[in-house]
Parts: sequence; structure tokens; C-alpha cells
Amino acid sequence: MKLSQVFTAAITGLALAVLGACSSEDARTTANPAASPAASGNVLSSGSLLQAMGGTETPLGLGCGWIAASDPDKANIAFPDSEAKYWVAAAPVSPQTRLRIDGRYPDARYFSYNAYDAALRPTDAVADFELTPTENGREGNPFARKGAQPGGAYTAYLEYGPSPVQNPDVQRKPNTFYTGEIGLGPLNIPNALAVFIYRVYVSNTGEFFDGGVGLPTLTLETADGSRELGTLPNCAEPLLPNAGGALPPLGLNELLLGLDYPNQLALSFPTATNPPNTLKFFSLGDTAFRILGNVTGQDTSMLGGRVDSGSGGFLSNVHNAYTSTGFARRYGSIAMVRAKAPTYRGQPGVEFGQEQLRYWSLCGNEFATQRFTDCAADFQVPLDEQGFFTVVISDPADRPANATAENGFLWLPWGPYPDQLLLYRHMLHNPEFEEAIQNVDKGVALAEVMKDFAPVGIYCDPNVFTQSNRSGEVFALCEQDQNTNR
Repeated sequence: MKLSQVFTAAITGLALAVLGACSSEDARTTANPAASPAASGNVLSSGSLLQAMGGTETPLGLGCGWIAASDPDKANIAFPDSEAKYWVAAAPVSPQTRLRIDGRYPDARYFSYNAYDAALRPTDAVADFELTPTENGREGNPFARKGAQPGGAYTAYLEYGPSPVQNPDVQRKPNTFYTGEIGLGPLNIPNALAVFIYRVYVSNTGEFFDGGVGLPTLTLETADGSRELGTLPNCAEPLLPNAGGALPPLGLNELLLGLDYPNQLALSFPTATNPPNTLKFFSLGDTAFRILGNVTGQDTSMLGGRVDSGSGGFLSNVHNAYTSTGFARRYGSIAMVRAKAPTYRGQPGVEFGQEQLRYWSLCGNEFATQRFTDCAADFQVPLDEQGFFTVVISDPADRPANATAENGFLWLPWGPYPDQLLLYRHMLHNPEFEEAIQNVDKGVALAEVMKDFAPVGIYCDPNVFTQSNRSGEVFALCEQDQNTNR
């Protein structure tokens, strides 16, 4: 049996285990030409993808080195984002081996590689702007230099060992990310079989949201790169969960959103409080202690701070920071969140490299199943004249008539669930943007660091909501009513 076949067989079982989480950042499988400037002519055409991916492509993704791709139509869990897609693989690297990744810069807003441990916590990552082009690649990295075109070649490496993300004393090699270690309280054990994910955000072209350049080629080689041990077959789209893109859509998401949740079953939910509380996501353990505090009515924040549960989770992205605002129907049928909007790359009037964030988004989710109901990326969010966004979450039947984009509102469906969790993402913040979520430390209030950029959640009485058509005024009226009748 060839090495590539052994490699693929060994990690198929692991991929099946993480497949359920393969929607963590994704809700689309087609490109969005309106997302950013027109696709570059330098991006490879579909006819040249086969050559770009190493010359071999497997039918239906069978035997492909990439084992699974995100597809929320088939596996909508782990808090997806509508403008992202990712592909999952696994590498049994050792001190004597490394994985070489040969790819091309996609025509997209962002791409990266993240490695994970067995608890689906990120151990290390390398971002697009950190990847230096190969000597034979097209000139420049378009994510690091204004005017550079997508489609040029780069080579990245996944190596065995501690990572700079987990241990700042580790020196990162060029174009390299690491398997890291699995943190078990005070213990750290080697992460010998690292799941890793290739992400692409806001793709401008490409049938499978790949930025028009296909998937990178994976090659196992000796640690010093002197000898190739085997190159894995490539594909346009992996076998799981969509048979290489051959399966028709199930339509389950649309079916669920068409259901009307009965208000008579407005149950309490442990992620929600009244008034709503917006918190930064730090780790799985920290989230568990916060929910415990909501259930018991006790302050468990200090206890959570004493327990080391690692960082991140749910296949989170090292380059993202998140806040969450929980709502429950028992407290109201209309939920709202408002904050000042950061600038983003590609925003009209914002110079390349001067944006506050590479990307930001707002997504409605259900906590228990981790399904998304709907998302809006930065370029899709209406802003008022002060530069603030105002999110309204409700059932379609409860949506106020004045909750429109023209009035400065972003409306998201609640979905057929008793609870709703609004996730707010900040990606790759500018070091000069001090109000980024990334700069909020444990135990520090969001508003203290983020100021006007801190999201504030409230419930709103339908009768109050219709007293004005201006989003800022509506939010102020609803907040005043909530504080008065809390």
C-alpha cells in the first residue's frame, strides 16, 4: 500500500469525528462577487486548477488529502460564519517529519492555517500576510502588499513541536506553524496527530469558495526537507460531507427557519440573562463556569479564572476574537444589540493596511446545537449616520415594520429555538485599534476597553420599538424602557 493511501486511511476516522464541526466558520459554498473588488485576471481559471493542484484530482474527493470541507447544509454546527469556508486535514507528523503545503494566494479577504488539539482548541496558526512567496511565485503577497495580485505561489510547513501561540519563547520559522501541545491542566503532552484547517474568508471567485486557486497540495517530507515521503492526492472538493460537491442541498436550514416557535414555550435558558450580558469568549472551561453562574445565580467568574482550561474551543480561529450576547424568549420576543462599527479591509475610503480590522461579522446562533440562523459580514451591515450598527433579532411575525436596512437596522431571524446567541467576531486587529475584542483581558469589562465599540444587548417592547424610525433613537428608547421596567 502506498504511503499516501496509508496516510489517508489513518486520518479518515479522525476526520469523521471532527466533521460535525466543519461548519465552524462557514455558511456558503459559492463565491460572493459583491463582497469586494472584482476578481483579478491573475487568478487561475477552472481549467488550470488541476495543474495548480499538482496534476492529480480524485473523483468525488475519494482518497483526497483534504478529508472534509465545511458545509452547513449538511453539518450546521459549531457556530458558523456565512462568509467563510474551511477544509480539514490531519497530519501524523513527528520530530523526524513535517508536512509541506504548496498553495497559491486566493482572491479573497483572508486565509490561514490553524492547528488543533484533540479538544478542538487551536494550538497554533499562520496568517496569509505571514507567508512569503516562493521564488517562482508571482511577485508579492497580496495580503501584505497593496497592489500585489492573487494567484502567486507560496509554501507553508506544519512542524512537530511547541508553538509560539502556546509558548512565546518559541521562535517561529518562516512560513511555519506547529502542532503544539495538548494542555491537560498543569500537564502538556505532544500533539502528534494534529488536525489542521485551511480557511478562506470572503472569496471573490471559485466554485467552491476557494478564491479561484483550488486547494493546496499536501506532501509529507523529512523534517529538514531533504526527502519527500509522499504527496497526497488532491481534489477540487473533499469527499465529506458532500461527495466532492456532487450531493444536492438538503434545505434543512431553510425548513427550520420557516417554522414558528410557539411563544407559549418561552423557556428559561442558561446562556441568557435579563438584562442581557455580553461577554468575551476565552475558553470552553470559562464558558462552562459562566453558564453555571447563570444557573445558580452565583458569581463563578473567579472560580473560572483559577482553572486552566486552555484557550479557545469549538475549532475557533487564533486570528479571531469573539463576544457573545445570550437571549431567551421568556424575557422578550425582540432582542437588540448595538455598537460602533470598526472599519475593515476593502471598505470604501479606507486605505489598505489602515483598517481597524481585517474582517468582522455578526451571526445569530442557537447555543445547544450550535446551529446558525443567519449572519451578516461587515460589508453587509447597515450603519446609521454615527457609524453604529443596530441588530434586531425576532421571528418574522414579530419583526417590527420599521426594522429595515433603510432605517439603519440589521434584522436577523430568531429561528425555531427558545434561545438565541449573537456572536460578534473581530479578525486580525490593527495594533493601533485599542478597542478591539482581542485587547479585553479576563476580569475586565468590555466597555472599559472597547468603549463605543462594545456591543450592548437589550430586549425591546414592540410598542416602544415603533415610536421612532431612527435606529439610534429606537435603541435608546428600548434601553430606557428596559431599565425602568427591569
